[in-house]
Amino acid sequence: MKMGTKETSNTSVTGGAPPAEPIALVSICLDPEAVNELRDFVRRTPFLRLHAELQSYLADEGPNLSWMQEPGPDVCLIDFDRDRVSATLTAERIQEKLRNTAIFALSRNSQPDLIIQAMRCGCSEYIVKPVDQEKLLEAVARVGGRKKEKKDQFSGRILTFLGAKGGSGVTTVATHLGALLAKPLGRRALLVDLHRTCGEAALFLGLTKYQYHFYDLVESVDRLDRELLGGYVVHHSTGLDLLPSPELNEPERRLIPEAVGQVIDFIRTQYEFVLLDCAPGLNAQNVEAIRRSDFLYLVTTPEVPALRNVARILSFLARNEFAQDKVQVVVNRHSKKDTIGEEEIEKAIRKKIYWKIPNQYHQVIRTINAGDPSAHLENSEVVRCLLPWAKGLLGSPDLKTSKKPSKGLLNLFGT
Repeated sequence: MKMGTKETSNTSVTGGAPPAEPIALVSICLDPEAVNELRDFVRRTPFLRLHAELQSYLADEGPNLSWMQEPGPDVCLIDFDRDRVSATLTAERIQEKLRNTAIFALSRNSQPDLIIQAMRCGCSEYIVKPVDQEKLLEAVARVGGRKKEKKDQFSGRILTFLGAKGGSGVTTVATHLGALLAKPLGRRALLVDLHRTCGEAALFLGLTKYQYHFYDLVESVDRLDRELLGGYVVHHSTGLDLLPSPELNEPERRLIPEAVGQVIDFIRTQYEFVLLDCAPGLNAQNVEAIRRSDFLYLVTTPEVPALRNVARILSFLARNEFAQDKVQVVVNRHSKKDTIGEEEIEKAIRKKIYWKIPNQYHQVIRTINAGDPSAHLENSEVVRCLLPWAKGLLGSPDLKTSKKPSKGLLNLFGT
């Protein structure tokens, strides 16, 4: 399908000069009446700019236009009346390529099932023709409000926890550290369970009743704002907030990794600390989370299979140029009686251990059963061990540097 475009410059407006960053619009296949209405609307609205008018829908094999590159326009208005199938495919392509672009559907047909179909393909607004300019202004203003909010918001820290293998204790570490940041340290913290199914963060916090989970939020990324996020979050008595994982009986979802990243980007504007509890492995969504991390904590146990995986992960991160000073190795269930000593571990993984958590199984089980990781603060050796770590995050902790590469007893990893 050949696509024609007509670039337009920002015309003169009344009512004052437009702001430094106006809201950019792109129209796609609007009928002549709607085009005239949109042009008049832009002329009379100081903060709008009509960037392009497309006369054809976007085919999958179509050319990559300059406006189809990130960050893209703020709003795309698509006419669904000429060819609803092509309009749907166009909306899906824009949603996939431009995660920060709002998509408005325009149509004379206001049947509920058609509105739902438009929303499912990525449209955040459904505007019935003839266009009510007041309603259009309200919709555009919502986009502008989110844009300004995003620009003005602070950026919290992303702390990602990844296990060397299943059973390393990632959820235990993440829930304990998150609860300590919230109480007694009084920080605004959110724990996100990134497991695609059967995550245990909610269970560890005693939060077994909830309606929504993290991946529900990912599917609503186009409508994501502070109010929507608040409706998905579950609150713990410590002050720690949680976005749980799906239950076992949830159907498998086809998710775009970039959408996961976009949700993480927004969440960090709402919290001082965001803790990501990842399932083992370097799948696409975990890599997306790691890219956005201020710190990545590799949680391992002092055993050969787990340490071998740590070496593999560190090698992958080095090849992909992830800052090594942001990667920290945490040894869980540590004991002086371990068969593999600290020096042997550091030689094998070629990196200094950042933190050691004592092997106190019964204490950990007691806090899990209580649903409060911050409980037993005075009596729990694990909690006392993690408290300095949590306190260090409040300032600028002196990150321990890695040792120079050396050969050791465990050099069977081939790194």
